Amino acid sequence: MAPIYPGNYNSKILVEMWSDFIDWGKRRKGENGFLIRQLKRFNCKRVFDACLGDGADSLYLIKEGLEVTSNDIDKLFIEKAKSHAKDAGVNLNITEFDWLELDKHLEKESFDAVLCLGNSLTYLFERKEQLKALKNFYHILRKGGILIIDERNYQQLLDKRKEILEEGKFSYSRKYVYCGDKVHGEPVEISDDKVKMQYTDERTGKKGYLILYPFKKNELLQLIKESGFKKVEKFSDYKTADPLADFHQYVCVK
Repeated sequence: MAPIYPGNYNSKILVEMWSDFIDWGKRRKGENGFLIRQLKRFNCKRVFDACLGDGADSLYLIKEGLEVTSNDIDKLFIEKAKSHAKDAGVNLNITEFDWLELDKHLEKESFDAVLCLGNSLTYLFERKEQLKALKNFYHILRKGGILIIDERNYQQLLDKRKEILEEGKFSYSRKYVYCGDKVHGEPVEISDDKVKMQYTDERTGKKGYLILYPFKKNELLQLIKESGFKKVEKFSDYKTADPLADFHQYVCVK
């Protein structure tokens, strides 16, 4: 998870259900090797996973032989990731830095790759904070290194907000990023400056919530370029760019 500010969500409930919401195995299948291909393509060895969460990506990359520093500031998610790491027989190297202060804690050009996955930058609502975080990711990357960052296709939610909220017609493929079939996420509030997502565990009826910033079409891409990245490749659901996709991914070269 990214830096989370008080009141954004019920962390304890979300931590309990998050792995089932992701479904680690289906996530890797839907990704179809995309993450490793990009890291190998740019000769990346030292990786900064900016949003450890429950450990899904960090543990995967460590098992693939990469040197991973895993960052989070949510204590409950850190403990969950540690538990998963113990079960997997893997050691995590964990930092607890706010993205807005990375330049104070990490040396310039100290990583080959930075990952900001799981739609995590949308936890920051102010443009200046979003830009500062991206600039700090740029700061810790070596020349020729990459930032891999993703976002939910919020433009689709904004365009279809009436039918989603009034008619209950929200759906996504569950093939990419969030793939579980036991925990469901759906928007219950949609406005131009925030989306409130509700996560329901169908087995227990428990609900958790996240309030997220909805990037408009090309808004994140513009921020990425403004932060210093000159070469940016856009993918959708890990394939060719598609305005109707569930998620977009960006590979940004320093």
